[in-house]
Amino acid sequence: MSTNEKMDDLRLRFVKAKTDKERDIIGKEISAAIDADAEAVAAITLSQIKETNRRAQDDLIRNRLKEVLPAISVAYIAKTYFKKSRSWLNQRINGNIVNGVQAEFSQEELHTLDFALKDLSAKLSEIRVS
Repeated sequence: MSTNEKMDDLRLRFVKAKTDKERDIIGKEISAAIDADAEAVAAITLSQIKETNRRAQDDLIRNRLKEVLPAISVAYIAKTYFKKSRSWLNQRINGNIVNGVQAEFSQEELHTLDFALKDLSAKLSEIRVS
């Protein structure tokens, strides 16, 4: 029977494999797991893909914000747009572990963050000092 741990191990071993021979051996183990329980392997693989996608999206958000965060007030955004603390927002931006779980934005919170950044951008673009 395939388990998340077994499939995670196979995936990591496959990624870290240095030779085609190693990849072939691991590929045979994966094929054996599929032959034993294709539905379970498919479900686990789908779960792994979704997790990888979520992590990639979190990294993308962090990279996009990296250059502007020092120039803007995270506390202001947290308080004004989320009604939360600066630390709450920083935890999500940085993907910190909070109560044993990685903090992340919900889809609604991502929309709020997107709105906040666009709103601040519009306000800044309207300012004229001379």
